[in-house]
Amino acid sequence: MIDYTTLKHSSDGMPTWDAYLGILLKLAMNKQLWTADAIKTAAVDELNLPDELRNREYNSKSTGNVAKNRAGFALSDLKIAGYLRSPRRGEYEITKLGKDAWKKYGLNLSRTVVHDEPLYKQHQAKLAKIKSDNSDTSETLASFNEDLIQDWFNQKVDELKDQLLAKLAQMNPYAFEELMVELLNKMGYKGPNGQSIVTQKSNDNGIDGVIYQDALGLQKVYLQVKRYAPSNPVGRPEIASFSGAVKLKHTDRGVFITTSSFTTGAEEAAQNLNITTIDGEMLTNLMVQYGVGVEVEKTYHIYRINKDNFVD
Repeated sequence: MIDYTTLKHSSDGMPTWDAYLGILLKLAMNKQLWTADAIKTAAVDELNLPDELRNREYNSKSTGNVAKNRAGFALSDLKIAGYLRSPRRGEYEITKLGKDAWKKYGLNLSRTVVHDEPLYKQHQAKLAKIKSDNSDTSETLASFNEDLIQDWFNQKVDELKDQLLAKLAQMNPYAFEELMVELLNKMGYKGPNGQSIVTQKSNDNGIDGVIYQDALGLQKVYLQVKRYAPSNPVGRPEIASFSGAVKLKHTDRGVFITTSSFTTGAEEAAQNLNITTIDGEMLTNLMVQYGVGVEVEKTYHIYRINKDNFVD
């Protein structure tokens, strides 16, 4: 059994759809052939969810169980990415690509890795090509109930984050550093009277940016950023090197940002050396939250009766 509380989850404690990616791959490794319903049920059972979460249903009976629905989203993405294949309709088995992914990532398999696969990108490109410019998203939303709208919204945000990571990987390195400094400023690192700079390319000694948290520059935060592919995590040596560069500046605080992830050794070293780590998933979460590199495309309002206007 897997402790569901350790997985990525919604505010109500329900594991998100991408929390099931590694679980489904684990099950596919242990049994040659699964039906869709059987593997989704087994994935939910692996989490030993409390009854309230395990039995939660959408308001519309036609859409069924919330947990199994989210497992279904993950199952679909694993197939699209080529980790699973369907020898017959409604049946699934793991591929060599899926076995390799399980060996490399295990239960830590993330949507970022899955969505970075060439087959997944090809599928998304085809969808974008055939999508009608005249489609009315509001009509689609009107046919959903509230829970499904939330799941739809979460998927759209996840798609945006994937696109954001792809754009970051293509940026000019210096522009990327400036964008990361802007993000930390928006997060409040700079303080009300501070300032921030991106260091010179030729002489940064492992420091990509400096944030002065007060007008006199008495409190400083140093920044290092790495535009790495999802398959290239930051390791312990890079954290140690950055910590050394920070200490040469006579301070002990630093922020290390990467578009990929951190190894367990890197995370442990960062914690011991007072280095804050921000991986690709956290980075895109923060960029969306603070509106850096993104903008609002559409806004939908859900109204309710104002009871104050109808007092007897």
